[in-house]
Amino acid sequence: MVVFVKDKKLELPMHHDSKESGNYFRPKSRFASFAGVVNGLKTLNKRVAFLLFGVIGTLLLLARVLQGNFALMQYIPTFLEEQEYYDHDFKGLDLDTLKKYDEGASHYLISKGGMEALSAEDKAAYEQEVEMLLASTSGVYDLGDYNGASNGAENRDHVLLCIPLRDAAPLLPMLFKNVMNLTYPHELIDIAFLVSDCTDSGKTMENLIEFSKELQNGTLSKTLEDFESNENKGNSAEQLYLKYMDPHYLNMVQDAFTPPFHDGYDKPFRSIQIFEKDFGQQIGQGFSDRHAVKVQGVRRKLMGRARNWLTANALKPYHSWVYWRDVDVELCPGSVIEDLMSHDYDVIVPNVWRPLPSFLGGAQAYDLNSWPESNEAMKLAKTLDEDDVIVEGYAEYPTWRVHLGYLRKENGNPQDLLDLDGVGGVSILARAHLFRKGIHFPAFTFENHAETEAFGKMAKKMGFRVGGLMHYTLWHIYEPSDDDLREIAKLERESRRN
Repeated sequence: MVVFVKDKKLELPMHHDSKESGNYFRPKSRFASFAGVVNGLKTLNKRVAFLLFGVIGTLLLLARVLQGNFALMQYIPTFLEEQEYYDHDFKGLDLDTLKKYDEGASHYLISKGGMEALSAEDKAAYEQEVEMLLASTSGVYDLGDYNGASNGAENRDHVLLCIPLRDAAPLLPMLFKNVMNLTYPHELIDIAFLVSDCTDSGKTMENLIEFSKELQNGTLSKTLEDFESNENKGNSAEQLYLKYMDPHYLNMVQDAFTPPFHDGYDKPFRSIQIFEKDFGQQIGQGFSDRHAVKVQGVRRKLMGRARNWLTANALKPYHSWVYWRDVDVELCPGSVIEDLMSHDYDVIVPNVWRPLPSFLGGAQAYDLNSWPESNEAMKLAKTLDEDDVIVEGYAEYPTWRVHLGYLRKENGNPQDLLDLDGVGGVSILARAHLFRKGIHFPAFTFENHAETEAFGKMAKKMGFRVGGLMHYTLWHIYEPSDDDLREIAKLERESRRN
């Protein structure tokens, strides 16, 4: 696969720098400016200078128009050496070679002596063409080769990273930085985005496409730096809540997104697919809207439909693992995929917490959908209609389950694992063969649950191991509720009076 590296504002020629620590994409110096060209021409005859300048300007304008934008377009291709960039779907097929077979090409095997034999060189070329022809119309996979190993990176297991998005434009810079920070080999990861039910006039899709291009070009780090620099101007009112957050947590965030990063940080991924499909989700994206108890059943069933649709369209035979990740994770270890894999569970999730302002205690468990079943919950289910969805963490549904979130200890062993029944959807790693066996995210009520919790229960019911890490923590962003915003406004008024 060839990666053309570019800068967002001005095209830069790139070179491939091999070092012991890995492969890097690094920009060379910029092109000379037009002013520099003019200064150089001062030594020439004035009429010749203007003529040359006019020719150069015309050629540059044509180049810009032909390439569809007004940046100086010039690329030096960089070849990625890892074989996984080229395997399976991306095997090198020469279209001109294949075309001649469509037009009825024939091979005559004639040697100099009249015998039907080929030289070693001609035979190799012929066999390569035959293999190419067959590969263009058929694929053979032994699904037993893609069961998912606990040492997936060593085993060169392909991972499908699924990310659903809705009105997510403001969160995309944070998401892409976390994605780049994944230390699982990027050439083994295919990314699939699903954009659905957005109300932001195409902003999510527009930014997603732009960032995805830059990610694959190896230039996203600089693009995000410029993007966030512009976005942060004049946003002091929106960031007011930061005054009330734990300084230690804010320092953790700053450190996580400050260089140096791992060697493969800017390395392209194997592929990126972007899907767009609406599912009729009408519930608002505000914290209070999304977490109201009365909307949970409908909301989660629609989210189940979206997840199933993305899996069905993006999962390939050669994927060994599927990693689901929400856009609003703020802090996450870059090694999360390897860390989850190492436990050799069929479905596994980390603990998910979120920071809070100091007046709310500083932090709390966020994802309460990861739990082992309880007798009280099973008794409660018997009193409900078959279409009712139990919503965990709400007083209306007293299940008395043990939530993974509440078991976390700040200094606990991150390897400690608990068998679960239900799982939350913020970060799920699952073996791909579960989906091939029919396990999915129910968009209907399954044992009085839906979506990810029902996914965990279904996997458990079919005999697969489902677990969660009690002290291995991802941090969700803090989204102020309406009550939180009122409290912050009150504190601000009090501080001004004092």
